[in-house]
Amino acid sequence: PKEEAGLAAQREVKEELSVTCQNWIALGKFRTDVNRGMGWVHPYLARDCTYTSYTANTSSTSNNDTEETANPNEVGGHDTEKQHVQIMTFLEVKNAVMDGKFVEVQWSNTVALAMLHLS
Repeated sequence: PKEEAGLAAQREVKEELSVTCQNWIALGKFRTDVNRGMGWVHPYLARDCTYTSYTANTSSTSNNDTEETANPNEVGGHDTEKQHVQIMTFLEVKNAVMDGKFVEVQWSNTVALAMLHLS
């Protein structure tokens, strides 16, 4: 909870997708649970990204620090949340937005804001 939103976004992208991005553009801050006044989404547009290998420090049963390096070709390989990266053209993303393919409001908001920023 104390982690700055931009740093959290960068960490999550690296952990979940094994991707590092050089340019991050903040797209706003939006409440996700208006009725109860809880939850925020901080969408970002990440640019100039490359696949990298993810390295995390983990503790073994003997309390020695060990390193776990994921296969850079396996997205989310070190994480419990497996991800499927799908490469799409701008037009394909636009059509997916217009067809309601991004059914979670946080994703539809983020993708639409990023598209507006890029157009």
